[in-house]
Amino acid sequence: MSERAPRRTRAEQRELTRAALLDAAAAAFAEHGVDGASIDDIAARAGFSRGAFYSNFDDKTDLLIALCDARLAAFAATELPAILAAPPEQQLAVAARWLAAEEPPLEVLLVVELARQLARHPEQVDALTAAIDRVVTAVEGLLVTPEGDLPALLPTERRARATAVLAAILGADLLRHLGLAVDERAMQLLLRGVAREEGER
Repeated sequence: MSERAPRRTRAEQRELTRAALLDAAAAAFAEHGVDGASIDDIAARAGFSRGAFYSNFDDKTDLLIALCDARLAAFAATELPAILAAPPEQQLAVAARWLAAEEPPLEVLLVVELARQLARHPEQVDALTAAIDRVVTAVEGLLVTPEGDLPALLPTERRARATAVLAAILGADLLRHLGLAVDERAMQLLLRGVAREEGER
């Protein structure tokens, strides 16, 4: 007689439901954008009711913030190791190739949407600002590599460079909306400008 699988606790089931809703939101946002993806669609994709959505998230903005945090963690676990596995002289090119993909990575879309939601939902400015700050802090951490010169930089300089990386990413996304292709070479030049030490030509 086979043993029955242990019954999940309520907390475990809630975590599984939340993860399924985040995965469904990622697919819906990538396909329709944040504005075009409805709560009903996200819930249906995950196989749950609208009530299940509201048991886990206050609204779509709350979901967006949670998804951004989840994708940030996933990036650190997957894409980042691939970038860092490249020889140091090729890392910028690998990162530029990732950012300049024909379909921009979902992480880029989410950062753009966080910025857009700031203007649309002033009542959630604190939560949105905190989420954006976590993104900048994560980018700042990516700039500190053991073999590079950046660890010696003052924290304010690292922050400035992380902000410049985000500016390059958001600017590239804006250019796409204007119908101007941002290829790997253009993104590499932007990133190289951020990484260049003062005094270098």
